Amino acid sequence: MNPNNENIIDKQTAIDWTTAWRSQHPNAAKAFLIPAADFVEILNEIGVLDDATAAQAQATANRLEANIRGYLGVDGSTNKMIFVGTEKDKQGIYRDIIDGKIDGKDNQQARTVGSGNTSSGIFDLTTPCPPVCDPDSPLS
Repeated sequence: MNPNNENIIDKQTAIDWTTAWRSQHPNAAKAFLIPAADFVEILNEIGVLDDATAAQAQATANRLEANIRGYLGVDGSTNKMIFVGTEKDKQGIYRDIIDGKIDGKDNQQARTVGSGNTSSGIFDLTTPCPPVCDPDSPLS
């Protein structure tokens, strides 16, 4: 995995950005739960994963019921999307994995199945559109 941790942000920054979003957009969605298998499909579509690797990764993601939560945030005037892994609890609620923990408790699965990364587990991977839009896309 990425040893540079260049897209990892600390927990307090994530809290600040998401708090600012909720304050500025009190009636808007604050996050989205995204099946990990959907990310695998996208990576396969753009050629990052070949078909066999994607099929295996998708099967694993489905078996684990793996999901990612994308929180909306804002840093000054820049919109952000912050990602964290989740784990489904016994009640069927997907709990955020932050600092290798769920709700402040150690998360055995994150430590044994994950990359061994000792970071916050909070990722800022995005650049908003605009400025990086496809001017010819019907979705822009």
